[in-house]
Amino acid sequence: MDTFLLAAATFATGLAAGVYLTFTTLITPGLRDAEPRDGLKGFQTIDRRVQPNTPSRDWQPAFWFAIFGSLILGIAALVAGFAQFSATERVLMIVAVVIAQVTFWIPTGFVILPFNNRVRDLDLDQLGAAEVAEVRADFDRIWGRWNLVRTIGSAAALALMIAVLA
Repeated sequence: MDTFLLAAATFATGLAAGVYLTFTTLITPGLRDAEPRDGLKGFQTIDRRVQPNTPSRDWQPAFWFAIFGSLILGIAALVAGFAQFSATERVLMIVAVVIAQVTFWIPTGFVILPFNNRVRDLDLDQLGAAEVAEVRADFDRIWGRWNLVRTIGSAAALALMIAVLA
């Protein structure tokens, strides 16, 4: 088994789980505590850091390493170690990689990024209070719920990878 590659995948998965957990437990509740318009403006500011419209100094390589590194390194560790893993380790790694991939790509690609882009394009100062409240309710309901899926999925994948390392 390529222990270094598995350790790197586990480390990156831990970073990704930490990013999602931070959003779930601190950032999202903090934005929720703000006035609706201010909370959404804060979210727009965070989103511009995560996905700037053009390559810029605002790009966050550590964030992207944590997220995509976990996905890429998980697959690489599975492929590199497949023949050397015991039957149990093989099953644990397959399940870890599938959970990580599914709980990232489905929420992110189909829900979170489309929602982020919708909110990013809003001129919140031009919206009335009712429209802002509706977007804010969508944020609390949609974004928070689907980020929790990513949090739980990445934590589960991390636990399974740690079990393979043990």
